[in-house]
Amino acid sequence: MNDNGSKIHVYDPEHLFGRPLPFTQVVSDRSMTFVNHIHSWRHIQIVGKPAASDHPAAPNHPFGKGWPWLLLLVGMHLGLIGFLTFWTAPTIDETAHLPAGLAIWKFGKTDLYRVNPPLVRAIASFPIHFLPHQTDWSHYVPESPRRCEWGVGADFVTANGLSAPGLYTVARWWCLPFSVIGLLVCWFWGKELTNPTGGGIAATLWCFSPNLLGHGALVTNDVAATSLGLLAAWRLQRWLKTSSWQNVGLAGLALGFALLAKTYWWLLLVIWPLLVCARLIRTTRQIDQPAGHTGRTLAQLAIMMLLGLQVLNLGYGFRGTGTALGDVSFYSRFLSGEHRDLELDLPGNRFRGSWLGAIPLPFPLDYVTGIDLQKHDLERPHFNYLWGEVRQGGWWYYYLIGLGVKVPLGTWLLILLVLWQGCDWGAALRKRFSLSNSVVPPAPEPKADGPGPETRIRLLPLGLPCLTLFLIASFETGMNRHLRYIFPVLPLGFLIAAHAALLLRQWLWKSCLLATVCASLMCYPHSLAYFNLAGKLLSRERPILIDSNLDWGQDLLRAKDWIDSHPECRPVTLAAVSGFPVQAIGIHCPFTPVGKLQPGWHLISIHLLNATEKSYSQFRDLRPVGSVGRTFQIYYVPDQASPADDV
Repeated sequence: MNDNGSKIHVYDPEHLFGRPLPFTQVVSDRSMTFVNHIHSWRHIQIVGKPAASDHPAAPNHPFGKGWPWLLLLVGMHLGLIGFLTFWTAPTIDETAHLPAGLAIWKFGKTDLYRVNPPLVRAIASFPIHFLPHQTDWSHYVPESPRRCEWGVGADFVTANGLSAPGLYTVARWWCLPFSVIGLLVCWFWGKELTNPTGGGIAATLWCFSPNLLGHGALVTNDVAATSLGLLAAWRLQRWLKTSSWQNVGLAGLALGFALLAKTYWWLLLVIWPLLVCARLIRTTRQIDQPAGHTGRTLAQLAIMMLLGLQVLNLGYGFRGTGTALGDVSFYSRFLSGEHRDLELDLPGNRFRGSWLGAIPLPFPLDYVTGIDLQKHDLERPHFNYLWGEVRQGGWWYYYLIGLGVKVPLGTWLLILLVLWQGCDWGAALRKRFSLSNSVVPPAPEPKADGPGPETRIRLLPLGLPCLTLFLIASFETGMNRHLRYIFPVLPLGFLIAAHAALLLRQWLWKSCLLATVCASLMCYPHSLAYFNLAGKLLSRERPILIDSNLDWGQDLLRAKDWIDSHPECRPVTLAAVSGFPVQAIGIHCPFTPVGKLQPGWHLISIHLLNATEKSYSQFRDLRPVGSVGRTFQIYYVPDQASPADDV
């Protein structure tokens, strides 16, 4: 009662919330005036902001300040990848992406480079229209199933000559926002999962990831697909949390942009309905839902999916949308019934004549045929490389090894420590080895703030598609060449690592974060060729990975500089990975011959040195006298040298 004897309604915050409220403290029993009651619930008096130890969401270190650190990370990330747009020579895939984007604006068609959706190349090529440039479409055959984008790309670079690298630099600038989107989503989603510090950890890991830095500065789809897939997963999670119509619209738009970034995100059209239905079944069993909840949820899901498909079709100009499945020309074994040659064989369709063949496709025609051509490429026999072994076919553990040697060890340590500390299966081992006292603080009981069941559910919109993609890629062993195919798993690891803000001692997660930043900057600007310490130790004799994991032609301009600045080193030859004739950018030297050693100086790409068992094998017994960047070895062969000579 108050002073005049009237009753006061009492509220118990522990009853309402299950635990004491932050920013509060219990005070002793005493009679309360009306003013006291205004500021209290059952003798709970507000005392102001707590210290960091009172609640994990209020850290006392810089990430807790929020916006200044976010802006700093965005600025540093843009500075790092912005410099790489100048530094890096046009890589193999970029050579084709840019003119394929120009074809969209010039001809209104998306069939050139159709194995990738048109969003990235259309945006990248847009500013080129306003710059002086030359085009050569002699290799372009409209609607052809052949991969003629490679010839068109080589012709484009040849036509523009020394100005070609500048055109690719401008196009790269327009791709930088894609990487910034991923950084921002890591910040906001990490903050929602943990606290501002956790968001800062996830954003920092994205900001300094050497893989995302190297590929984020290119006119390719991989970082854009990673960012937009992450954005779509975050918006779905927000809708699952609050099923408002605004969240429906934002999730649908994000889904459409993810579909326009990379064809493998068709997985979302299957996984999202399954995920929502599973959640409905789970919640219906646990909680009595209001009438109409299930119907409303399914209706919102349907509108979300339809909106995503509309965005996808809009990106293709609705070309071929509604074509019957049986009328599409396929060449892959999966869709045509047998593997067909793109130039010699007629297309097929395993659905023609069946009831499935009469179903109109809700996708653009080039999107469907692009998936078919991508599958056709994967079905062809490829020679793959892993740790000195070259063989036809691949390894199911290729991407596991790739992640193990291409992700900084500091990042790996953060992820593993969080999983160790946050999962119950590690409790026995922690107790046996006393790790909780010496390295990691004791696990919270209950683990409400760690990556427990609720956090795992909140990460399902990202985790389930990423793990599905990882499994599909791992068992598609026809072509094991590019770790970039599974880049979407990287932000999943970053968001798991964000829980270090809650589970690990501050000095520990800061040390891991600092190790990641230092490792990335020590390799910069050769971020495409980054390998962690384990990868370097395993690559002492021969590289553990090649292709876009190491050498994608990014050091070609450095090789040109070396040749021009060393006129005394003649004769000189060059063996480079490139999607165009190197003479187009001013490198006038012959290609290094395969087979017998010839006297002179030879710059040989590490990729070509190891790509096949016989490719430049005569140089493997020689000691290089120098290197250019991270991807060229310099060999000097004197007169009358033999393969056994040690130069």
